[in-house]
Amino acid sequence: MKRLPLLLILTLLYCNTLVAAPLRIFIRSGPKSHGPGAHDHPAFLRDWVPLLNSRGANASGGDVFPSEEQLAATDVLIIHRDGGGDLTPEDAARLTTFTQRGGGLMVIHAGCYVAAAEKSDFYKQLIGGSWRKPMTRFKEGPMKVYFHEPLHPIVKGCNTLEMDDEIYFDMDLSPEIQVLASAYTPKPVAKGQEPAQPELKFSGGESRDVSRDLQPQLWTYEKAAYRAFVCIPGHIYTNFANPEFQNILLRGIAWAGKRENIDELCSGTEGAPRNR
Repeated sequence: MKRLPLLLILTLLYCNTLVAAPLRIFIRSGPKSHGPGAHDHPAFLRDWVPLLNSRGANASGGDVFPSEEQLAATDVLIIHRDGGGDLTPEDAARLTTFTQRGGGLMVIHAGCYVAAAEKSDFYKQLIGGSWRKPMTRFKEGPMKVYFHEPLHPIVKGCNTLEMDDEIYFDMDLSPEIQVLASAYTPKPVAKGQEPAQPELKFSGGESRDVSRDLQPQLWTYEKAAYRAFVCIPGHIYTNFANPEFQNILLRGIAWAGKRENIDELCSGTEGAPRNR
């Protein structure tokens, strides 16, 4: 048997090391707020750190904004807390450094909320969209999330997702975002007004209701150095156990972390979105 050249052996070992390196994730959490079952950020931190670790990631998190050292050891920062955009100047500076060196972001639900209007511009430029007072509004209750064709890899295989959660609408959004999914808001389309994106097609063949206002609920935002994935659903904690919604989030983390295998954190057959 011929021996493999030393250079080839070292190359194979190096490649295997790269493939095996776990995705490093930090969950920026916060205290629970709202009524029973809503905005349960401690439960998400408690359940998703072991879930991510069981899928091969290296996950941790906490209520305190990560230190410079913690961010240096993080590939993807998940922001799931009330007022995720209400950052101190020191936090904003650390977050800017993190994204400039390629760190990815995933922002869930109220993680995109900004109470201080003067901070909305920074957050919009960071994640592609921000809650902005006093224009942004919400509606709790049953909703349908419609996925846009052509499907982004994060939502491949997904058809309409029905859930009891919360819609945000009239957010301050950058034209640079790529909208993955939208939901109808309580706003009707004004009489005689042309519907936005009349050519829009939904996964599963659903047709548009041109009489109702449709606004983004999931989007990606990609800059030269980093990626951000924003998911507005996440108000009701039990929705995180929905297998299809769970896998969308897991794919969003992998995408934000620039992994070649976007299903890296998914379990395979269990909980995978329906194939199209």
